[in-house]
Amino acid sequence: MTNTDILLEDLEDVLDDATSIPLSKKCAVDVEKIKTIIEDIRLNTPQETKQAKAIVDSRNTILEEAKKEAAEIIKQAEAEARELVAQDEITKTAQAEAADILAKANEQGKQMVQEAQDQASEILGNATTQANEMVTSAQNKSREMLTAVNNYADDTLLSIDDALYKALTDVRRIRDGISNVQKKNK
Repeated sequence: MTNTDILLEDLEDVLDDATSIPLSKKCAVDVEKIKTIIEDIRLNTPQETKQAKAIVDSRNTILEEAKKEAAEIIKQAEAEARELVAQDEITKTAQAEAADILAKANEQGKQMVQEAQDQASEILGNATTQANEMVTSAQNKSREMLTAVNNYADDTLLSIDDALYKALTDVRRIRDGISNVQKKNK
């Protein structure tokens, strides 16, 4: 599990722990905690990119090792071919075997390089896909949280506005009542 996955779970925990607002479908969340988690996600995203780069570097190392191994096989095949040619009695046989060994060595070297390239490409593709999925998931979660926070703020402001309107109406009614009582007493 990556750091980003852990942070996304933390974010879900914060949302799960949100307290309900009475008489509303809305919940109160710790905005600072959410902002901290989002910032941590942003900071960890480059780490995932570094891991993908390490995989690419590993691919290059595998390719270099395969090339070196192929070159060594070819070198050994050439040495064996020279030894066979050096023997007078079996020169023709040695030349044929040397050519065969050299062809097999070349083919084996090419095959090893191709396999290493295929494996490295697959690893890189998987890492890239996973990194992209993680970034997309983090962005989606961030958008969802921002929408939820904005909705909560709007609902809270409307609720405060309603409460202030009711309070002002009550104050006006009480003031009118006091004024009417004072007029009757005069």
